[in-house]
Amino acid sequence: MSVFSKVFPPSGALSPKRGSNLRLIILFTALTILLTASVIVVWEQLLRPPYFAWVERNYPGVENADYRNKLEQRVEHFFISMTVDLIVVSLLLAMVGRQQRRLVAANEQLAHSEKVATLGRVAAQVAHEVRNPLAGLLLYSEHLKSKLDGKAHNGEAQLVDKIITTINNLTATTEQILNYARPVTLAPKLLDLNTVAQDVVQLLSPEITTNAIDVELRLDPSPVAGMLDEPSIRAATLNLVLNAIQAMSKGGRLTISTGKAGGKLRLEIQDTGAGMSQAQAKQIFEPFNTTKSRGLGLGMPYAQKIIHQHGGQITVESEPGKGTQVRVELPTSGRNS
Repeated sequence: MSVFSKVFPPSGALSPKRGSNLRLIILFTALTILLTASVIVVWEQLLRPPYFAWVERNYPGVENADYRNKLEQRVEHFFISMTVDLIVVSLLLAMVGRQQRRLVAANEQLAHSEKVATLGRVAAQVAHEVRNPLAGLLLYSEHLKSKLDGKAHNGEAQLVDKIITTINNLTATTEQILNYARPVTLAPKLLDLNTVAQDVVQLLSPEITTNAIDVELRLDPSPVAGMLDEPSIRAATLNLVLNAIQAMSKGGRLTISTGKAGGKLRLEIQDTGAGMSQAQAKQIFEPFNTTKSRGLGLGMPYAQKIIHQHGGQITVESEPGKGTQVRVELPTSGRNS
């Protein structure tokens, strides 16, 4: 590890443990000494000879010897001290700026997490209160249907069927809200993302065919496997692929690629749909934020929740008229929640 990388550690590397500040001071002092030595070498080898020659030409003779000596020493000291000071101050400002950006990002993440938690609690409470009455309505409706079987007109029977269908849709919606709000307990086991991608595409083949979508699988030839919670990873991948399919209602190309490098598993899902603006892409992980006529807007937030619980990252790149690319990175070792 270089001195520079020690002074500028990656995110999370700076520890609040006792003695970390002293360690940083020692490293920074060593860096300052190294910079000073480098500046002196540059001065002595490259700049000093032409500068001294210039002084000799412009202030010749014995009578100017003292002036030449003072001028040479003052410029030498000024150049070395100012150059070192400028580099050190620049490094300090870079460190402060880096810490400020990390602090702002942490505060934004905290605010987002608090907002998501509040929305989740409210939605879960509402869904919980609604679920039991819906179950009762479903029982009453099915009982009514059985009573009317063979006795009611076709129109009346169809009306009861519509009531039952509507109740089932509402029940599915409440279950989706509860699934998002309740905590997920991970049970990691060896899972291959290649298999997950293939299974999800096969499961969604009716929607893919209906929307006239071409699918291209760019799967790594070797297993892209790690210690992951299979049910949650499959559910998150299903949501991501389904989002891509729904973005291409008039047809397009769905590309799913996998890979493994640097201890990370990679899954990329790209569509050629309408794409999103920067503002829309920024809000895509906000719960209940959706531009679709149907749906709650919980698919992407749920996927993000699962991926973060695994210690991974999910990013979205999109441009209006050019489609969207979702990139998921997961650690091979997994992480218990």
